[in-house]
Amino acid sequence: MKRIFFDIILFICIFVFPWWIVITFSVVGIFIFKNYYEFLISCIIIEVLSTTKTQNIHSKSFLVYLAIVIFYLFIQYLHDHILLYKNQNEIPYK
Repeated sequence: MKRIFFDIILFICIFVFPWWIVITFSVVGIFIFKNYYEFLISCIIIEVLSTTKTQNIHSKSFLVYLAIVIFYLFIQYLHDHILLYKNQNEIPYK
């Protein structure tokens, strides 16, 4: 139930707030929930809504999507290796 409520707020935030607030809110969701794929979906929606046609390298869609996926994997890696989220049996010292 918490995740559904969080997703509804995230979806509303996509259309109301600037992109950097939505991304921050999504990153918080990654740390709260396991396998929070809504981060990828929200980033793709933001990219689709704010993309303009230019010839610059930073506006190429495939590079932006690749950066989003790499950022998501990096945050998932951090989520799995932060001591606060580890199982107590996995901590090497007690």
